Amino acid sequence: MTEQHTGAYRGVVFDLDGTLADTPGAIVSITLKVLAELGREPDEAAVRATVGKPLDRNFAQLLGLPADHAEVHNAMAAYRRGFGEHLAEQRERMLYPGVADGLAKLRESGHILAIATSKTYEAAINVLRTTGILDQFAVVAGHDSVDRGKPAPDMALYVARELGLPAADCVVIGDATGDIEMAGAAGMTSVGVSYGVATATELLASGALLVADSFDDVVTAVSQGRQT
Repeated sequence: MTEQHTGAYRGVVFDLDGTLADTPGAIVSITLKVLAELGREPDEAAVRATVGKPLDRNFAQLLGLPADHAEVHNAMAAYRRGFGEHLAEQRERMLYPGVADGLAKLRESGHILAIATSKTYEAAINVLRTTGILDQFAVVAGHDSVDRGKPAPDMALYVARELGLPAADCVVIGDATGDIEMAGAAGMTSVGVSYGVATATELLASGALLVADSFDDVVTAVSQGRQT
């Protein structure tokens, strides 16, 4: 892919699940277990389609109940216990290959890093701290940090404001179409990753500039700067 280099991105806004942390498989298996324990016969494809979206909305949808229903709250509590146990066991092994070194390399080269995730802020901080990469990020935004989550532009624009950067000086890195659509709505460039939830075709169709097949490729794409 030969494109004109027009300058570096100052801000790099990362999704978390499926982009930095290899969590989609665990999210699906834990969700399936919780639903089974509630006497439901979960559809794995339906569960997989919820990865990267807010937990309360997911369980409300999967259980066919309002988000404030007691059974939804119980399911969320059971999920959080299961995910917490998985996180405590795996710790830094949850990161995709090259993530820890790649984040450090981007910071050393002058990029300012941030997180925009559909997890709550508290849950995101817990994952980042447990996997040992929290200190790499200047700003962390969760689903509860803004009024509207992905694919609305709110989270990306919130991060840009907190970083003190124009949206055009930021690039979003994500594995789901919602990440890419959020970036486009916020006036940011985006780079998809093929190793998470969405396919390369889906990411490109959603507006990704390009799709990286590894985190090393992400670092290279960001380091090359704007492409036109």
